[in-house]
Amino acid sequence: MVESDNMKRIGIWVDHDVVMSSVTGVMDFFTYCNKYWQLIQQSDQLLFETVLMGPRLQVRQGPFTLQVEAVDFTQIDILLIPGFYAYNSKDLQRVSQELLPYKTELQQMLQQGKWLGAFCNGTFALAGTGLLNGLQATSVWFFKDYFRQMFPLVKLDLQQLVVQQQTILTGGATTSYLNLCLRFVELCMDTAFAQQMAKIMLTDPNRTSQLPYLSLQLAPQHKDAKLAEIQQYLQAHLAEPVSLEQLAETFAMTPRTLIRRFKQHLNETPMAYLQRLRIERAKSLLENTLWTAEDIMQQVGYEDISSFRKLFVHYTSLTPKAYRQKFMFEPQINCCPVSGRERESAASSMTALLVNKI
Repeated sequence: MVESDNMKRIGIWVDHDVVMSSVTGVMDFFTYCNKYWQLIQQSDQLLFETVLMGPRLQVRQGPFTLQVEAVDFTQIDILLIPGFYAYNSKDLQRVSQELLPYKTELQQMLQQGKWLGAFCNGTFALAGTGLLNGLQATSVWFFKDYFRQMFPLVKLDLQQLVVQQQTILTGGATTSYLNLCLRFVELCMDTAFAQQMAKIMLTDPNRTSQLPYLSLQLAPQHKDAKLAEIQQYLQAHLAEPVSLEQLAETFAMTPRTLIRRFKQHLNETPMAYLQRLRIERAKSLLENTLWTAEDIMQQVGYEDISSFRKLFVHYTSLTPKAYRQKFMFEPQINCCPVSGRERESAASSMTALLVNKI
C-alpha cells in the first residue's frame, strides 16, 4: 500500500474493559474510507491508518486478544478514546484517570494542531485530564449527572451529538462514533467525501442531537425512600394538575425541603421532574399507540396543544409527529401470505391491542 501525502495516523486508546465494537467499529470505518478512496482514485494510496495504543501491550477482552503499541503520541495525528464497560461512579472514576498521566503529551498534541476525540464514556477519560475545562463537550446522556458532578468546569452540552472545540471532538453515547468519524473525515478530506461515506456506512449525517434518545429509565438510582414514594405519586398522577405547594402538603414537608431533596438526588426541581415524566409518558404513547397528539396531550396533563408541542420539541428536539416516525415500531404482519383484507384486519387488531395496553 502507498501512503498519500495527507495520510492521517489515528491512535485508538485501548485498555482493560474497552468496548470492542468501539475499537473495531472505528477501525472498520477508516478502512472503508481507504477502500472507497482507492476505488475512485484507482490507486493503492491510504488516507488513514489506525493503530491501537495504550499502557498495556496486550489487552484481553472476552475471546479477543488485542496487540497494542506503546504510548507515543508523536507518532499519531489523531487520538480517539472509545467507550469502556463502566456503568457506576466507581468505574467511571477509574476511567477518568486513564489519560491523566499523559496530560502533558496530550497538551503538546493540541499545541501542534493535532486532534483529540472521545466518545461514549471515553469522554470521562478526556475530561479527567482537565483539557476540557472551560470548553463545551458532550458525553453519554445517561451518565450526564455523573459527568456534571465529576467535571463541573466542563460545559456539558447534550443538545449535540458531536461537539467541536478547537481541535477536540467529543461524541455522545455508543454508536456516536460513526458521526464522530464522519466529522473527522470532513475535516481531513471534504464535505462531499464525508457525505458519500455516510451513505456507504448507512449513517444519518443529520443525526445531530442526543435529545430524542434521552430516557428517565436509565437515570442513576438513589436510596431516599421518601423521594421514591413522591416519584411514584407523580408517576400515578401525570394527567392531574399538581402544584409544588400541594405536593409538599401531601407528603408533609415544606416546598423548600421538597426542592432541596429533589435537587440533591435528581439534580432538578420537583416541577421540572414532573415535566420530564410527562414528556416520557408522551414519548411512550407515541411509540406504542396511534393516538393523536391531542389525545396524548390530555393523557399527560396538558391542555394546550401548542404549548405541548413546544415543550416536546424542547425536550426531544423533534415534533411529536417526527418522534413517532423515528421511533415507532410498526406491527410486523407480513410473515404469512394473506389477502389485503386479512392484512388490513390484522393491522386494525394490532392497533387496538396497542391502544388497550396503555
